[in-house]
Amino acid sequence: MGAVEWGTVVPTMEIVARATGVRPLWSFEASTPYGLSAARWRFERLPPIGGRLPLGMLAYRAAGSAWATKAVDGRAIRKRPRVGSVSFAPSDGRATWSVEGPFEAVHVYLHPSAIQPVAEQLDVPGVAEIDDFFGVEDPWLAGYFQMLTSELEVLKPLDRKVDPLLLDQSEHLLIRHLLRWYRRGVAREPRAPAVQPRANPLRPALMRRAEEYVQANLAGEISLASLAGLSCMSVDHFLRSFRAACGLTPYQYVLERRLRKASTMLKTGDTPIAAIAVQCGFGNPSHFSVKFHAHFGVSPSRYRRGE
Repeated sequence: MGAVEWGTVVPTMEIVARATGVRPLWSFEASTPYGLSAARWRFERLPPIGGRLPLGMLAYRAAGSAWATKAVDGRAIRKRPRVGSVSFAPSDGRATWSVEGPFEAVHVYLHPSAIQPVAEQLDVPGVAEIDDFFGVEDPWLAGYFQMLTSELEVLKPLDRKVDPLLLDQSEHLLIRHLLRWYRRGVAREPRAPAVQPRANPLRPALMRRAEEYVQANLAGEISLASLAGLSCMSVDHFLRSFRAACGLTPYQYVLERRLRKASTMLKTGDTPIAAIAVQCGFGNPSHFSVKFHAHFGVSPSRYRRGE
């Protein structure tokens, strides 16, 4: 059977679903035109998929030991990727991919237009593209997928509302890593975690401005672009400077502030826990409960009772 080829009118997630005849175990769609989307799949096999895709597809082997094949430029490479390994199929359709047996995978879909702005912030010359790669064992990418999966799988199946700050930040860091180690035309092997250039900490006045903005908007959506705009910085510069100033990423900082506000509300009032979750910016009570327990070691209800 030849490779299934598709035009760009069909979303990449739907291409996979039609080619395999299965639906994802969970998924979420990007909230912005060039934002991150993701899905977890359980396949009995993956028929050959090739041709241009609307989005680049980063695939993490979550379970299974099935053999996989990548065919490009008339040559086929066959291997058995380990659990935790990652492959990337660019949207340009140079390669055809197939898997011969059952396995589970988590996909992250990247819009090609999201790559160039990050490349420009990193002073990457010319038009930046990510090359295809197959079954690489990259500790940073494995950790990234484990983090993203842990965040998404606590959400209810019908409530895929994800914190936009988490998505903004994770997309930027992911693209930065891919550009550093897998940029087309740059031959490297990621044998160790990338060492990022040191950044000067955010100046105290700018840090206070960010803190005040976060505190005033805890109940709503806080984007990475809005935080960086307060300091008149690029997203990349702001991310590194913010972390250098307080030891946390913007997402970690906002999450800590939301949990701190929630703990105060639980101790000083009788607002229902579901309402506290909303007022503190969590997508749903279950997500709030998971994050609260991870931080304080008890559930919100037990914390309120002083147990």
